[in-house]
Amino acid sequence: MEQYRRHFIAIVIFAFLVTGCGVPFVFGETYKAGEYQVKAAFIYNFINFVEWPPQSSFAGSPTITLCIIGDDPFGDALRDLQNETVRGKKLTVKYRSPDDIRGCNIIFLSASDKYHASKIVRSVGKSDILTISDTEESAQRGIIISFFVEQNKVRFVINTGAAKRAGLNISAKLLKLARILDAAEGSGTSREY
Repeated sequence: MEQYRRHFIAIVIFAFLVTGCGVPFVFGETYKAGEYQVKAAFIYNFINFVEWPPQSSFAGSPTITLCIIGDDPFGDALRDLQNETVRGKKLTVKYRSPDDIRGCNIIFLSASDKYHASKIVRSVGKSDILTISDTEESAQRGIIISFFVEQNKVRFVINTGAAKRAGLNISAKLLKLARILDAAEGSGTSREY
């Protein structure tokens, strides 16, 4: 029953965000707790809107491994998602250093380690790893999805060039919710919509 409740809450939060209602926050401790509950729900739901290549390690594995690099700002929000099933796979959460990304299907780079964004992008290369960051500017460094807060609501930017290089196909439904950064491969230029 507890597992159903957590899954339902994540879906409800995401539905509010998809419909444009957003989730406003109050400042202080509640703000941070609410912000990271929403971000955890986003990460959980991103999995449903991203297609990994058929030959990827994601396709053949019974688990999805989310690796957290840096401080864990989520508290109980991610622990509640540990072992949840999404797309028929069990979600596992691991804590790693920027030098150890083996076995990761998704990498979340926390704000405490934001200066490692370029290193993570180089380490990942063209691997089919979904990279997510807690800072907006990381998208310009090649991270695929970067969170930011605007008008007390969690938003995100998607670097479509980085997703393409990783071989990941992001659903048009998810792209409609995002600010888009289209970094042309190798050009170093970008444009925002």
